[in-house]
Amino acid sequence: MAAATGMWAEAFRVERRGIDVRAGLAGGLATAAPLAVGLALDAPEIAVTACFGGLNAALGVPRGDLRTRVGWGAGAALACCTAVAISTAVQDSVAATTIACFLVVGLAAFLRTFGPPGGLTGFVIGAIFVITSGIPAGSLDVGERVLWFALGSLGGVVLMVAAYARDAPPPGDARPMRTVLARGARQLREAIAGDRLLRAHALRLATIVTLTLLLGRVLELEHGYWIPLTILAVLQPDEHASSVRAIQRATGTLVGTAFIALVTIATGAEWLMVAGQAAAAFALFALFSRGYFWLVVLLTPTALLTINAVDYQGLEDALQRAGWSVLGILLGLAIAELCWRLAPHIPRAAAASTPA
Repeated sequence: MAAATGMWAEAFRVERRGIDVRAGLAGGLATAAPLAVGLALDAPEIAVTACFGGLNAALGVPRGDLRTRVGWGAGAALACCTAVAISTAVQDSVAATTIACFLVVGLAAFLRTFGPPGGLTGFVIGAIFVITSGIPAGSLDVGERVLWFALGSLGGVVLMVAAYARDAPPPGDARPMRTVLARGARQLREAIAGDRLLRAHALRLATIVTLTLLLGRVLELEHGYWIPLTILAVLQPDEHASSVRAIQRATGTLVGTAFIALVTIATGAEWLMVAGQAAAAFALFALFSRGYFWLVVLLTPTALLTINAVDYQGLEDALQRAGWSVLGILLGLAIAELCWRLAPHIPRAAAASTPA
């Protein structure tokens, strides 16, 4: 009982008090504006693509000096654009999607070696690959989809870089960007070659996400991509951190489903979905600094409301997505537990768990 209570306390621990209104407004605008404009122009495919571009790029911008904010934001945006291009290009082939998923998710997991910014960037890269694999591109070809995603990403990076400027520290690393990039590439190569724990985590995460994505495609599960998407959010390098993420993700699923249920009871109006999505995105970025759990908790309702705004099918649809999220939590923890038991030689120290 004491262990469970401690885990709940850790999941919802406040790390920094206060609400960052500037970050909330920037993140909310980056996420909701593309959705609202796209729907107003009767272009739902563009709306959801640009919206996820703004959301993911905004998440990729960390606090720090200008170089840190711009560097990570631009890097996350470019990497996510690449993931969108790959997922769209192979979308019609189950085999090609499976191979691409394993490579993208596995390689992105190694970004944890750069600390919290790298861990979060790795997550958004894998997440956007899974999302765009599960949502048909419709009338958009690869180039058009990447273009609209990139435009949304540009807005997200610019807005969040500006929002974090007030409390930014003075410039730190004055070395040329070429030197910084070379050092980063060397650190990444060393992590791939020498970090056994991170290599085991990347292999485990890529395998489980790929298998569940393949399962959804083979069984033709409607909205089945929510299963691997949830696993990406939950699975960490060690058991304890994964359990904490599972609590946070489950809470987010309940919050998002409850909100959509209330909207459904009131009305299925498109504008109300967009307003709800804007509110969820504002809260996500405004409260993120208080504790990492706000990101995990509010990311689910933000994504749910984004998709429901362009493809609203009532409460049953929201409950189905919630059900896939719950299944993703259970499958991720169960399969990972089996992997940990079968590989006892791999250390399971919590210190290796970087937020992602």
